[in-house]
Amino acid sequence: MSAPQLSTPPVPRARAAHLGPERRRPLILDVAFRLFLERGYKGTSMDAIAQAADVTKPVIYACFASKAELFGALLDREEQRVFAQFGAALATSAGLEDREAMLTAGFTAMLRAVSETPETYRVALRGGNDANALIDARIRRGREQFVAQLTEAARGWLAGRTPARRLDGSAQFVGHTLAGIGDAGLRMMLASPDRWTPETLGHALGRFTTAGFTTFSE
Repeated sequence: MSAPQLSTPPVPRARAAHLGPERRRPLILDVAFRLFLERGYKGTSMDAIAQAADVTKPVIYACFASKAELFGALLDREEQRVFAQFGAALATSAGLEDREAMLTAGFTAMLRAVSETPETYRVALRGGNDANALIDARIRRGREQFVAQLTEAARGWLAGRTPARRLDGSAQFVGHTLAGIGDAGLRMMLASPDRWTPETLGHALGRFTTAGFTTFSE
């Protein structure tokens, strides 16, 4: 009579390193970012994110209360990256006497930041109701930051050319106009990536807006 076969006990699953929510949040965002790009907002579940991150779902919920909150954190991160690059470009070129060079640098930085992860914005457009509400809020907040930066720059350009009583209003007008041109540039680049690069489109926008600003301030 043969000896009974002993089953090999299963190898216990290695436990993920113990990290607090603050240290784990960026790791989860990185994993979720990849899944959102692959599957879209609707096709990505918290279960899938937990599995891809090799953690349990309660760990995910300890960091983010809902998928909408997690997606909002991703939008925050991308928004801050774009505006940090744009703000740095404006700050670097703020002392330039050549206004066209300053505007070109700013538009190019913004376009380059978006071009690095264009699918982020396409995922946003495919989002569900929760995602759309978050996107709308981020667009409004991001646009306010963008316009504020441009308005401050325009105030410096207009000083001495515009009566003091009209300076604030004129600077706001220029800021909003430049932001609208930037929005149009983003749409053009995403729609025709083979035709436009951040550098070529940034240069075109800088030249175009400089000509318009010169006419406006005369």
